[in-house]
Parts: sequence; C-alpha cells; structure tokens
Amino acid sequence: MLTLLSRTNKLKFAFLFLLVLPLAAPYHARAEILYHVQWPDRSLWVLGTIHLAAKTSTELSEKAKQVIASSDHLWMEISPNELTLSADMLFEQGLHDYPYLREQLPEELWAELSALIARVGLAPSIVQRMEPWLVEYLVMVMWLQHEGFKTSLGIDYQVMRYAALNNIKVMGLETAKDQVAALEKARHGVNAEQHVKEILSQFNSISKELAELERGWQEGDLAYIWQQVEQSLTAQSKGILLDARNYVWFARLQESLQINEQHFVAVGAAHLAGEQGLLALFERAGAQVTKQ
Repeated sequence: MLTLLSRTNKLKFAFLFLLVLPLAAPYHARAEILYHVQWPDRSLWVLGTIHLAAKTSTELSEKAKQVIASSDHLWMEISPNELTLSADMLFEQGLHDYPYLREQLPEELWAELSALIARVGLAPSIVQRMEPWLVEYLVMVMWLQHEGFKTSLGIDYQVMRYAALNNIKVMGLETAKDQVAALEKARHGVNAEQHVKEILSQFNSISKELAELERGWQEGDLAYIWQQVEQSLTAQSKGILLDARNYVWFARLQESLQINEQHFVAVGAAHLAGEQGLLALFERAGAQVTKQ
C-alpha cells in the first residue's frame, strides 16, 4: 500500500495514492473517480481511491456499491488477508541491527530528526534501527493521523467494509511483499543523509497538500490529482511505483476477465491516469472507457 511531494518528496503520494487522499467541500461527494471499461462481451468498472482521508464527506457512492454488488469479481491492490501481513512485512524489511541511522547522520541532522519523531510518538532507539524509507513512511502516516487523516475514512477501507458486510470476496492484484518491495526499491540509491533531509523538508507541507488532493478526489478531478503526482515523482519512482505495477495489474485483469463477466477494480487514483495508467492501457486494448 504503497502513497501518495515537492521535488524532495519521492514517496508521499506513493503510499497515499499507490500502495495513498480537501477539506473545504461542504457537500457529500460520492466516488466520483469512477470509470466504465467496456468491450462487446465483457466489462470492468474502475474506481480511483484514496487511502487516507480527513472528511466524512469523502464517501463511497451508492452507484459504486450497486456496481460492486452486481460484479462477478472485486479486485483491490491487496486482499484483506495480505493487508494484515503488511505491517510485519514493513518491519521485516525495514529494520536492521547495524549500522544505526544515528551513526550515518551529522549530529545536528539526527537532533532534528529526533525532535520530529518525538512529535509523532516514535522512540529514537527504535527509529535508529530503521531504513530511511521506513522512517519516512511511518513519520508521514503517523503525522497525518495526528492531523485527522484516517484510513477508516479512506475509500479503500470503505470498499473493503462494504464487501465484508455483503460477503463479497476481495481479490488482490499484488501481495504485501510486492508493495513493500516497491517502496524499498523506489528509494534505492538515496543515501541516509539525503533521505532524512527530504523527510524534514516535506513535513510541514504534507497535510495541506494532502487536503488539496482529497478535494480533487471529491470533485472527481483525476487530471488534477495526476498533475500533482506526476510532477512530484522522479522517473525512477514513477517507473517502480506506478508504471511497473500498472502493467502487472493490467495483465492479470486481462487474463482473469472472461466473456460475459463484469469485474470491479478499486485502486489508488494515480494508477488510473497518464499514458501508462490503467485507463490508457485498457483503451489501447480496444475497450471503450467512459467516466461516470
């Protein structure tokens, strides 16, 4: 579940839109980033989600619920069972005994990081055993939770909850291991000092930027969301966190979708847009794609 950056913020949108989400809208917006993908003999419904949200007005629509209920299969980035494994996977890959992060940083930079992690309730003794990418992920998620962004308000959670209440099986397009590997690989080659400086630089702006993206979702403005995400990712991060995963998911859906079937797909909104996004891939495969 890999997020939803300034030029120095490579993963923020990754875990908010990919793996992850404004605030001023006074109305109840309901799952407006919804597309119908139609072939003559089969169809897909594709919902762009946000993994974290801050407003109860960010809601799954009745239209989306009806389509889920009438579909033969429901797909999400990872299944509920895999989701329960994701935290263990994060720490399994992101914790080590040596070298300690503190020893890789100038004293002043470690002091700044220590002050930041204290604000979100993390212990320096634990953090210094973490890879910088794990520090980034945890600090951002915990700070956003402090600022009122919750997974329970996110569209992914709402889809999973609706499915559970109606005994609808959720299938995963990838595993928790796949997601953690993507997060780790996207940051390969960035040294600890550079990475920590990026974490500190993005900290004060993330809540405001995420609020704007949630507003974009409420307004059904996929183009706005894509503009913000595309500008914020390096070519390496985009290739790993978006393009490569999109190709794998597209192939899996193409293989699974049988004649006279209807499938419903709910994935981070950034995966839908762009030349290598799912919607473009389906169009190039001969489907008619219609925004709902």
